[in-house]
Amino acid sequence: MVSHANFSTPDGIKEDFFSAVSAPCCDFRQEAAGLLKEYESSLAQYGCSAETEMLLRFHLSDVTNQTHVLEELLKDRCACISIIGQPPAGGSRIALEAWHWSGMKKKKERSLQITLENYSPLWFNLEKLSAAGSYDQTYEEFSLLKEELANCGANVADHTVRTWLYCRDVDNNYAGLVQARNRFFAENGLTRETHFIASTGIEGQSAAVDRLVRMDSINYPGLQPGQMQYLSAPDMLSPTTIYGVSFERATRLIFGDRSHYFISGTASIDKEGVVVHPFDVQKQTRRMLENIAALLKEGDAAMEDIVSGTLYLRDLADADLVLPVVREVLGARPVLVTVKAPVCRPAWLVELECIAINSKGDSRFLPLA
Repeated sequence: MVSHANFSTPDGIKEDFFSAVSAPCCDFRQEAAGLLKEYESSLAQYGCSAETEMLLRFHLSDVTNQTHVLEELLKDRCACISIIGQPPAGGSRIALEAWHWSGMKKKKERSLQITLENYSPLWFNLEKLSAAGSYDQTYEEFSLLKEELANCGANVADHTVRTWLYCRDVDNNYAGLVQARNRFFAENGLTRETHFIASTGIEGQSAAVDRLVRMDSINYPGLQPGQMQYLSAPDMLSPTTIYGVSFERATRLIFGDRSHYFISGTASIDKEGVVVHPFDVQKQTRRMLENIAALLKEGDAAMEDIVSGTLYLRDLADADLVLPVVREVLGARPVLVTVKAPVCRPAWLVELECIAINSKGDSRFLPLA
């Protein structure tokens, strides 16, 4: 099943979001091929194609055994491709999230460089790392991102908009991830007094069993001062530094014709950093959504602006309890994927990250295209 949402302005680029979940069948190859066929057949009706693909993120039920099959099916694609071990809800082996932009040119090497008339965003992820252990792998991820941005005359503090950090066995390896990120940020001018980066840190496996951490990021070399607004909603959520981590709750990226809102992985937490409604996944879901609404409101946006989201569950058995609550609040518009992915605290049973877009731009800045 393929779902779709989009955003456009009269003179700007069109952005399309898709989600797709496979129909379970006898083996992974058939299931993945069937999902891709259904997704690809839906593109033309929305004015999209493989040429407009910017991001393809796949969630797999057995990433170590399935990745090589999926990579073979995707070998001619030119997009940022992210493959994560996070089993989809409903017994499927594969789920897809896709983000399309019209009117762009792409160059893919170690990163994916996108060229628009006014901006050249960079998607960055790495196939291999030399380090071992979650601490050293996280530090290497950020160090290599820093190197890649330096080649574009950019840096992490001013030009990295959003990161996704996937951690194998998050209950045991997340501490090393946090410590390494804290160290890198402190060394590179990202502090409580300046800002951090919007991020999701979540359970997610790579195909290589010794890869404990992998990171995706979106970066905008050439951003002007004031184009990023950091959202915190302090009456609802605590500063992340209360519990020793360094990320922003949300970031608003402002263009001349629109704003993008990147909501970090958000759970049922209060302004003191305490888990709200332990053991009750439906009440946690409602508090999570209230927190997201507060973050969006601070940036002059609303829940109706959400176009895409990933719903993370500690236990997939909770899907039928959580999804009706999410749809009751968000409605039918956002494309959603639901996966098994424990959050960094065992007491959090559900987390949602999302992207929102509206036409509230700022004429001081160039439009997206």
